[in-house]
Amino acid sequence: MALFFCSVTHYAQSNDTEMALYNVGFASVFSGVGALINKKPDEKWHKVLLKGIAQGAAGGYLIFESKRLIGKIESKRAWEYSWYAKFVNSAGTSIVENAASNLNFYDLWHFNIGFNRLELDTRDQLKLKYKLMPLSFIATTYSLVNHDFEFERTLQTGELVFSGNTIKDYNASGTAIANVVVLDKTEMDNYALLSHEFIHVYQYYDFNVFNTYLNKPLQNLKVNSNIFDRVSNHLYYDLQGLIFYPLYFSQIQNIDCHYDNFFENEAGYYSNTIFCN
Repeated sequence: MALFFCSVTHYAQSNDTEMALYNVGFASVFSGVGALINKKPDEKWHKVLLKGIAQGAAGGYLIFESKRLIGKIESKRAWEYSWYAKFVNSAGTSIVENAASNLNFYDLWHFNIGFNRLELDTRDQLKLKYKLMPLSFIATTYSLVNHDFEFERTLQTGELVFSGNTIKDYNASGTAIANVVVLDKTEMDNYALLSHEFIHVYQYYDFNVFNTYLNKPLQNLKVNSNIFDRVSNHLYYDLQGLIFYPLYFSQIQNIDCHYDNFFENEAGYYSNTIFCN
């Protein structure tokens, strides 16, 4: 997995082609792996693999385009681009999750607002489901207790935004906790900084693909426990942070510049915030 991230060390040389290759490559490879994990016994592995890779690549390209739309928040100085990006990103991550789940690309669509996940299931008949994301809920609760909820900015962008007076005490003007953004109060009108943190939220969603690897174990638990089955009908297990954050922190160790790692480089690239002292 580290091969997808270790190459971006010269941040000034990043470009759209490079960023597209990362997003498409990451989504296609891990969608293909997920499709094999979720393969049915009577299916041929090579057909399942190729389908997963192809659908994952399509979803990865939409994810790339959603990040480019986030970049327009800063360049156009317009918050509404966050909503445009959010719809495109939801479509892209839905296709990737479907690919890794060995489903048709159009079978299941989702849209996240904070810890709330709306799912539209198109199989058999249209079904709209609400699911709560537990780890996102914990992150939101923590932010709500420790910071101020920014209702206007949340409404403008479609992402949960909080503010506080202590962020800069940690040598940062903003941070993303799961899919929640917290900024210093003095930075609430900073288009570039908020765009930067939104990219981190999208990176967190990039790792949703790994949640599909648990489809079969979770299904077995549902079969063997009525209580777990009932609870799971209302939850989406957003466990991707268990992979995302160790990888993120491993990338920022022993570097000369904060942007000499893939995750900060990508966030800085789209938001035009790359700099080094």
